Amino acid sequence: MVLLGLMCACHPGSGDPGITGREEGGSGSNTYARGFEVREGDGYRLLQVHDPWQNSRNVTLSYLLAEDPGRIPDSLKGLPVIRVPVGRVITLSTTHVAMIERLGREATIRGASGTDLIYSPAVRERIAAGEVVEVGYEQGLNYEVIVNTDPDVLFMYGVETDMRAASEKLADLGIPVVYCAEYLEPHPLGKAEWIRFFALFYQLGQRADSIFTRIDSSYTALASLAGGVSRRPKVLMGLPWKDTWYMAGGRSFAAKLIQDAGGDYLWSDDPSDEALPLDLESVYGRALEADVWINPGVAASLDQLAGFDERFTDLPVFQSGAVYNNDRRVGSHGGNDYWESGTVSPEVILGDLIRVFHPDLLKDHPLKYYRKLK
Repeated sequence: MVLLGLMCACHPGSGDPGITGREEGGSGSNTYARGFEVREGDGYRLLQVHDPWQNSRNVTLSYLLAEDPGRIPDSLKGLPVIRVPVGRVITLSTTHVAMIERLGREATIRGASGTDLIYSPAVRERIAAGEVVEVGYEQGLNYEVIVNTDPDVLFMYGVETDMRAASEKLADLGIPVVYCAEYLEPHPLGKAEWIRFFALFYQLGQRADSIFTRIDSSYTALASLAGGVSRRPKVLMGLPWKDTWYMAGGRSFAAKLIQDAGGDYLWSDDPSDEALPLDLESVYGRALEADVWINPGVAASLDQLAGFDERFTDLPVFQSGAVYNNDRRVGSHGGNDYWESGTVSPEVILGDLIRVFHPDLLKDHPLKYYRKLK
């Protein structure tokens, strides 16, 4: 039976049998992603995922990927084994859907969590045809459906450590579980680089490298273009939820996007890469300085934004109308493609933000994920 990757105190290196630091057909170490690493063995790969949920520290989960599990040395046989290439998978995040689709393997997705929130037209067709089934959410996972789907691997993400209880139950049922932590990457290109992680399960390392190289090149060129601006607009982000404004930290991926797009994030002085729970009063003082407001949550119009708090109408950024939401691509069922394909298209998001912050720099760039609220 395939077991859940256990916390591994050791970090196998060159002293372990047949282990090297390079992926066959790939570029070896990651450029931006810090949440996973892969080591090449003789007929297998050792895949390690680091700190896979928020606030986890020094946690490493290890998995072995092999065409023939019989080639794995005895010293590693205590680790879980996943036979590759996989042909049937379950995903618990729309991000996973986007990564797999970008690799051209969306037909392998047989189950998903939150199918209503999937934007991809191709996957939506398969959902409508009954080829992709709903497996439930977090602690409400439908174990019977998952078992009947008979996946080669279930890609899981955990916001809290209690998700481990669900993964352990799945392991007991014989379901191979692999944790993914792309959502914790602080760099937009770090998130996108997880396409190399998913490619390992399909033995598509060279394809993933080619895709990511293009993403990296385009993103870097755009960031260089915006890096030469003489004026950086001050940027406010988000919207309060139940009297708390969860502001992205100054070292988060969202802050990095603003910086690379030539903006001045109002919380750039914060050293965290995680969300900051702030009260509205503490946000309001800085918000008075904002030139642009992006990602205002569920607000679909300026009137709706004003309805959340009438004080917003007194903000200069509201009065100027420089408010842009990342909801231009929302499906009929509510799925927002910004959080799906946007994860593997950070260069397109960056282009959108440059167009918003500095319209003269990218006059011919049509907004894909963003729109101006009216």
